[in-house]
Amino acid sequence: MIGLNSSLGKAAIEHYYIGIAAVSEIPSSRLSDIAKEFVETLSPYKEKIKFVLGGYWGLMKTIAINALNHGFHVIFILPEEPAEEPPRRKNSTIIRTELGYKTRSIILVKTSDILVCLGGRIGSIIEVMLAYSFEKPTIIVKNTGLDTDNLIKAFPTTIDERRLAKLYYVENGVEAARKILELINIVGPTLSHKSFTGTG
Repeated sequence: MIGLNSSLGKAAIEHYYIGIAAVSEIPSSRLSDIAKEFVETLSPYKEKIKFVLGGYWGLMKTIAINALNHGFHVIFILPEEPAEEPPRRKNSTIIRTELGYKTRSIILVKTSDILVCLGGRIGSIIEVMLAYSFEKPTIIVKNTGLDTDNLIKAFPTTIDERRLAKLYYVENGVEAARKILELINIVGPTLSHKSFTGTG
């Protein structure tokens, strides 16, 4: 498995890009709660984390609204003919790729240091596969009621024998956030006492 820091090289790192795979449909109350607790748990570290989203509709919109309101910088990698336009705020960046949805996902995943799947269907499954192929650690929330719940059945530890990247399955948004903090060595309330130095 390729480690996060080794994949980023030895250059100084002032922030990390966290890609989000999320369903484009109106989210259930459970999914909304997952998104909100995920963002809130990470909010003390908003200067170190930038979110990368593929749009501003469905669960992606819920995540974006919460992240923007908490002061995170959010980067939107938009496909051609996006369903809804993201807001133009001082902490948002909009990139209009004019690419198809699947091709846009390549840019989203390639940009990200870590991918977090908060629940989705085929688009999110494709992004998980892309993250693995690009050697990106991937965190997947279980029991969302969506098709990504099947990933743990098919790939409980890895996607293939090459073990290019680690899959982390978690129960909720809080656990997903804490796993991010663990991977990038930021101290959390219940984590280890490692300090974040700003270097790889």
